[in-house]
Amino acid sequence: MEKSFIPVSEIIANQISDMIFIEKKYRPMDKIPNEKMLAEELGVSRTTIREAVKMLVANDVLTIQRGRGTFVTANPDKRNDPFGISYLKDKKNLVLNWFEMRLILEPASVRLVAERASDEEIKEIVRYERETAQLIKEGKPYLEADKKFHSAIAKATHNKVIELMLPAIEAAVRDAIITAAYVGTDKLSAENALVNHRLIAGFLEKRDADGAALAMYCHIKRGITDLES
Repeated sequence: MEKSFIPVSEIIANQISDMIFIEKKYRPMDKIPNEKMLAEELGVSRTTIREAVKMLVANDVLTIQRGRGTFVTANPDKRNDPFGISYLKDKKNLVLNWFEMRLILEPASVRLVAERASDEEIKEIVRYERETAQLIKEGKPYLEADKKFHSAIAKATHNKVIELMLPAIEAAVRDAIITAAYVGTDKLSAENALVNHRLIAGFLEKRDADGAALAMYCHIKRGITDLES
């Protein structure tokens, strides 16, 4: 099950989420099986299940009640999925739709960053780019660093509507990386991030809005090409 660059716990968290949102196996307020049962069902260790559950608790999908077990929250989709995107069944098509949305939004966003961001905000973007690159070069999971890179760009636009879209942007990045692992294009996805994040960050350091926008466009366009390959 383990894929390059993707923590197994992240994939398992996604599978449990699908049981709730897509398969309707567990509904709001339902108790889910214990660690041992889930580990046997999904073919992973109890430690992996524990880590996956922690992620879902942090995202307000699950809640742990001491002495009683783990339950689906009353409104598991409200905080991080207000549009009901988690209910869509075709994950690959969902990611392609995410990419189309990002192709419209993110090149324009980096233009705003080049024009509006403070020097400290640019440095933060560069720091996340370097953190992502280091993790990729070491063959380690880089999902969280990748999300921070794109989130830092959204925040540095100083556009309140774009900032409100942060959960959607982070979900788009997450789904793209996890789906790449499922379809076997995870190494292409990592190479794309390694090359194009560096270009984006470099152009932002120079306050080159056109260069940053083009690099972001190429980054997302390549994501589409790799996924369809």
